[in-house]
Amino acid sequence: MFRRQMLLKLFLLTLASALTVFSMACGGEEKIVEVEKIVEVEKIVEVEKIVEKEVEKVVIATAVPGKASPGQVTLDPSDLPDSKSSGGDVRVAVVGFGTLGTSGGSLPDVPFGGARQLGAAESLFAPGPQNFDEMQLASDWTLASDLSSVEITIRDGVKFHSNGGDWGNVTAEDMAWVINRTNPALNPESIAASAANLTALFGDTPVTASGNTITGTFNNFDVRWASNLLNQEASGGLTTFATSKKAFDEKGVDWLKTNFIGTGPMQVGEFKPGISVTMESVPYDHWRKDASIASITMIAVPEEATRVAMMQTGEMDVAYIAPKDMRMMASGGFMAVGAGSGTQEGIMFPGNLWESHNAVTGEALDIPSHGVYVRAQPWTGNPWTPDDNDNPAGMDDMEQARLVRQALARGVDREAINQYVVGGVGRPNHVTYFSTVNKHWDSKWEYPYDAAKANALLDEAGYPKGDDGIRFQMPLFVGPELGGGAGPAGEIGDAIAGYWQELGLDIQVLKYAYGVFRPGLVSRTTVVPMLTGCDDGNPIYPFDWPKGLVQTTLTRGGFSCGFESPEILAWYQASAKEPDQDKRVAINKEYLDYMHHWALFPGYIMVPNIHFANPNYIKEWPMNLGGSFNSPENIVLK
Repeated sequence: MFRRQMLLKLFLLTLASALTVFSMACGGEEKIVEVEKIVEVEKIVEVEKIVEKEVEKVVIATAVPGKASPGQVTLDPSDLPDSKSSGGDVRVAVVGFGTLGTSGGSLPDVPFGGARQLGAAESLFAPGPQNFDEMQLASDWTLASDLSSVEITIRDGVKFHSNGGDWGNVTAEDMAWVINRTNPALNPESIAASAANLTALFGDTPVTASGNTITGTFNNFDVRWASNLLNQEASGGLTTFATSKKAFDEKGVDWLKTNFIGTGPMQVGEFKPGISVTMESVPYDHWRKDASIASITMIAVPEEATRVAMMQTGEMDVAYIAPKDMRMMASGGFMAVGAGSGTQEGIMFPGNLWESHNAVTGEALDIPSHGVYVRAQPWTGNPWTPDDNDNPAGMDDMEQARLVRQALARGVDREAINQYVVGGVGRPNHVTYFSTVNKHWDSKWEYPYDAAKANALLDEAGYPKGDDGIRFQMPLFVGPELGGGAGPAGEIGDAIAGYWQELGLDIQVLKYAYGVFRPGLVSRTTVVPMLTGCDDGNPIYPFDWPKGLVQTTLTRGGFSCGFESPEILAWYQASAKEPDQDKRVAINKEYLDYMHHWALFPGYIMVPNIHFANPNYIKEWPMNLGGSFNSPENIVLK
């Protein structure tokens, strides 16, 4: 109750600063949008085509105007401004750039990891309105009957942007080069987003090009090879979109770091790293889609109040709006636009490295002397030296750390965070990667809020409160989702930390740049818990999709969730090779049991990914499946 009162005070202070939330619990009417997602997994065996189709309804609460409680601010729809944009230009305010900017492009050397999101890049496969695996730069593919390899035909006549020269059309050589240079097993310098997924898929065997086809030999077959792993905007934004090898060879790495060569219906007009980027429609008939707008400019505006004000004055046509202000914007007649997805914010506990061998190379790992175990941490379990000096009698280090993580999962009131921190537009989450409204979900995987039990678990683990009321210190890093530390994620992190402080933990919430934190995840040297969705924390991803790839040694050399488990590895590999959907569901339920028991990645809140647009200027913005926004070429102006 005390913590609820604290959150309510925070909520009222927020009201005083004019950043008012409209909670569903405070008189608003909830609108439920049921989005039907059809996910196809196709396998060609000689001439027989086997298709499995799952139809999953994703239920996401979206902000709609409702009756406000006393003290809440509403906007008058009659004050909806005219846009200050003209000539087919669209201006969008975002919190910051992250992968939209310079961190991780289609190669470790290329800017714009979010170039497909901005309409400038295209990949072999891409999400469509209903399917994740629509062919884009691929025009055909053939999967070996023994699932050992895949041959992909590259679409003819796809023109590269002429930024800096005439780079011709996309070739099979371009696509093989992009994949190989992005794969850390072949290029140790690669730090492109989720690049190690290519290591898991292909190992250290290069993808080859011949004529207009490329051939990849699988190291670990995954049924999501097209719908996720070779598909930008899925799997954490793995960026395998087309970039010109000729431009790389002639202009060099330094030039390519600030100049993007893509194939999409939009091309780079002006780029100011960390500040803004303008994408313009290409000056020729695009093979797939001629953009309906002349340009789109993304501008970094970290302050929520400024983004709201810019929308109210017509300075911006679209803006990312924090969840707590969604109902306010809707009450003023602004139009919600999005891809039907959400962000699951959970806390992963790096440093729990429990695999003994590299699953790709078979090499033994020197885990016992690894840096993460040099100094014992209450939340990291050491299976290599399970009996240390601070374990209670009869309890090993693995169980001790499990009790701590269970306490941290149960010591947070998710409903209160949803109501007071994200304005009631979210939904509690319990095990990251899984939606609580999915038909396969079971309440046994939930962590009910119980502060008394959480305190008892910490006492049982051997961490009593000291005279100062402190049990131990623990940092918490806020990941890049939802604007990172400067955005709503920072507020969610603060709220979770507040609950943990009540349990007797001394929490330091860290909100520095993700690019500084990420190397520790790649090298498996960090022990700092992180608020994140870790690649697949999105409720639109099907329940049966293989889970846990980045929680294994399969992605060594690249990104991970910072923990590794032989059990997770076994479930992932079994699910990745399993053609039967029902059997994959069964495997993932075993994974869920395990993750709930060990509490390696408890979830806390799911927040819908929604932007707001000015309907006086923008008629509609149809999007494909994916993240917070995409396909600006589809924008229709009034």
